[in-house]
Amino acid sequence: MTDISATHVVPPRSVADKGVRTRLAYLDGWRGLSIALVLIGHFFPVPGINLGVLGVEFFFVLSGRLMAEILFIERYPLKKFFKRRFSRIYPALLIFVVVTLIALSGTFVAFKWKAALTALTFTYNYAGILVTRAGALDHIWSLCVEEHAYIILALISATVPGRNRVIPLLVTLALLAMANGAVSYWVFRLDYEHTYWRTDVHIASILLSASICLLKAEGRLPAVFMGRHVALAASVGAVVLFLDPVSTPIHYLLAVPLLALAVNALDFSSRTLSGLLSSWPMATLGLWSYSLYLWQQPFYKFVYEQGSNPWLMLACVFACALCSYYVVERPAREWLNRNW
Repeated sequence: MTDISATHVVPPRSVADKGVRTRLAYLDGWRGLSIALVLIGHFFPVPGINLGVLGVEFFFVLSGRLMAEILFIERYPLKKFFKRRFSRIYPALLIFVVVTLIALSGTFVAFKWKAALTALTFTYNYAGILVTRAGALDHIWSLCVEEHAYIILALISATVPGRNRVIPLLVTLALLAMANGAVSYWVFRLDYEHTYWRTDVHIASILLSASICLLKAEGRLPAVFMGRHVALAASVGAVVLFLDPVSTPIHYLLAVPLLALAVNALDFSSRTLSGLLSSWPMATLGLWSYSLYLWQQPFYKFVYEQGSNPWLMLACVFACALCSYYVVERPAREWLNRNW
């Protein structure tokens, strides 16, 4: 998943005094928890719950919060916003797709240039369910949803004046997307991928979190949701609702709103929780999370479909991801941001 900087906006005192973004380590830790859930769910699955799917929702609600801060509170210039998104996302993605296209040739997870093209154009989530799939690229569906959300939220920020209009719009779109998913799954009997890979369904996770973030910024979030233990309680409730016996649409109708509340309530959480998330291991995992997310998928397929040693495959994930982060992702981002 993409890595929007885990920062917090101090509300501006005037139009000219833009918000000052300060890094919040517990949001890096939340992202670290997200990628940890994905890795555990893929390489050491826990019976009764799909932690990989749950980890993606942790990513999405964080993105919703951060995009709301950047686009609607700080009012970040859109040209600069998209340049920074490109520098963060595309170099590492391009190298991942090209390297795996070549390295996996001849294996059971080999894919061709058409699949690579859908990944690089952020159309894989629809192409994967309507045209063709590639196991090593299946995780790109979530990156597509996030990129589409960037565009939609940027358009709203540019065309809809005032948060008083933005918040109802975001809530309405989120409810429509949630209903779309429930109808697709329950009424039309579509499977998980045909329902929840689609941006028109899954964007609800991002929009709900963005809505709560803006309510908080407006001082309209009820006090009951700003308690010290709300973030932890909401997160635990969401995990329970993601258990396998719970019908899939319930995950997205009830559990995801709880996660959206949780990530926004972290600002009020106890020192124990924020300290745990801010710890070096969690925050560092958060910094590496995008590269880890890119590179875990092909190695996961070797474990899931061929029974390869999960510890060995996980070690390979970290080796490739750290090379990606320190050789490609971070240098490319810094160079592009400095020179573009």
